[in-house]
Amino acid sequence: MILTEDKTYTISLEQEDCGSTTGLVNKNTELVFSNKELLHAVVTCGMPIQRMTASFLSKKKLELTYKMFLVETALDTEGDRLKKAKRIAYLDSSEKSVMSYYMGMFLTKLISGRLYGADYLTHLNLISSIDQKEFIDFFNSEWRQDMIGLSIPKNQWSVWEAKGGSNRREQALKKGSQQISDIESVNGNVPAPAAVCMTYYDHSYLCGVVRQPESDRKEKKECIRFREEDFFRAYYQPLCELFMEQGEGLRLCGKNVEISLTVPYFSETESKEEERRVRVGMPRKLLYCLMENEYENFLQKRSELLDSEYPEDAFVGTDGIYIR
Repeated sequence: MILTEDKTYTISLEQEDCGSTTGLVNKNTELVFSNKELLHAVVTCGMPIQRMTASFLSKKKLELTYKMFLVETALDTEGDRLKKAKRIAYLDSSEKSVMSYYMGMFLTKLISGRLYGADYLTHLNLISSIDQKEFIDFFNSEWRQDMIGLSIPKNQWSVWEAKGGSNRREQALKKGSQQISDIESVNGNVPAPAAVCMTYYDHSYLCGVVRQPESDRKEKKECIRFREEDFFRAYYQPLCELFMEQGEGLRLCGKNVEISLTVPYFSETESKEEERRVRVGMPRKLLYCLMENEYENFLQKRSELLDSEYPEDAFVGTDGIYIR
């Protein structure tokens, strides 16, 4: 597949709510999304590995290039359906697992926003602890890969476990359910939803399942607390760094600031004659706020910061980041 090719895709998604008051509720959805919406999820989905390396020139562009490479290499298209690419068949299972891991994250980002109202989603292990001494990455005797979402209209936190694999693995869904049950509350509120999102292949077609497990009665549960500003910093700082790397490549577009990133074609069958560019933008006021590291009271300032005239041909996320 080509993420920069204007196209609409469909995946089959099963939604399971085991905690419903009426018992197990299953719902099947045909989720339709554009290439730009998926690319937005790829651009804005953080990478926990980013903590391991110091900043260097083009770090964020290289990370984005790598994420795009994983998606475009792992998937092919058949009409509006996404399929597992035959080209990766020879890879070792560990190498395929890396691709599946990121695919699960990107689709969890997209699904949590489209179907569950999460305006933001970022990794818990990228958020600073409330005492600012470390990251929230270990509790209940486990390193944590949870993702934390925030719905602005509902002022509601959610918890997500992203899983990806070649097949639908019940064991992985159960493990994700157990991980979710470790968390009792986020900033004093019961997370809604608390869900496992898994992507997998059914007869080579990309599919997904979202499971909201019933709450269990674990004696030891974690009450997660962090500063709201640190949540927004974990989400926006990588994007700010991506923009700052471009230096003179920043372009003013009305009330917005835009960057144009050159990305290679990864398939040998694609023409190399034309330059492929990914255009990412945000409101000027938002970028200035991020540059000044002004995350305090961000939620109160958010409406004003995101108020802009966005390009008509762009996909605009609820985070104010657009792709075109």
